[in-house]
Amino acid sequence: MITFCLNEHSSARGLDNSLRPRLAFICRAEGKEEAIPRVMHKHDDRFEVMFIRSGSGIYNIDGRGYNVKQGDILLFNANVLHDESPVPSEDLLIFSCGVVQLKVDGLPMNVLTTRAQSAVMPCGEFYDEIRQLFDQIWSHVNSKRLYSAEIADNFLGILLLLCRNIWTENKPQQESTSILLGQRVKDYIDDHYKEDIALSKITAAMNMNHFYLAHVFKAYSGYSPKHYQTRRRIGEAQNLLLSTNLGVTEVANAVGYDNVNNFHRIFHNLVGIPPARYKKFWITGQIKK
Repeated sequence: MITFCLNEHSSARGLDNSLRPRLAFICRAEGKEEAIPRVMHKHDDRFEVMFIRSGSGIYNIDGRGYNVKQGDILLFNANVLHDESPVPSEDLLIFSCGVVQLKVDGLPMNVLTTRAQSAVMPCGEFYDEIRQLFDQIWSHVNSKRLYSAEIADNFLGILLLLCRNIWTENKPQQESTSILLGQRVKDYIDDHYKEDIALSKITAAMNMNHFYLAHVFKAYSGYSPKHYQTRRRIGEAQNLLLSTNLGVTEVANAVGYDNVNNFHRIFHNLVGIPPARYKKFWITGQIKK
């Protein structure tokens, strides 16, 4: 018996046909030693999609806290601050892809979803397909064969359309008063994180009771305002360590720390390794704790 199925195109458009998304890189983090936190940071020039193949972690994306687990997909739109803390475990396996030239109708470049939508979704029935897509992209990029980059780009396009489908079928979360307040507090801290911000200063700027503000922000982000500011500073310090030739003292001063010893202690507590060793790890890919 021959079965014929017509490929009917809907009126809804997925990705902009005039601009093809391209894979900038693919990263694979496997095992306990690879669970190094990447504290609060953002990417101005790309979109990233992450897949928790196995393991778990605590992530903060655009100020919202998420407890992620096996099968979850995470979307990091361009210019959106995010905080990555995978839980160290032997079964940890996380894939992530950096994407450029991503254009969706009605959204800015390298943005796949609106701010109102959750940044994390379980892949559900698509788990096996998404797992295979990441495996295929990883395999072709590492093969360095003829057309391997183009093949990887095509697999990436399929992956992005599946993600777009998953997110489209889940309606955006209604932005409640507490969510909007959480975003306002986050935006204020982002604008002033290098300064010495007391909670009283934030509550004065927001004209709000400090107990209520602290409660709402903790529920929204998973962090107290002070903890969020600290992670914001250390995340920026990580960026400076990786992208500049500044010394540790200069980096500490640049993110708001006058006392380099205090900076060193806080960085080590959050990241798990000292600043200089962190930079060496990313340059050489090897580290001894």
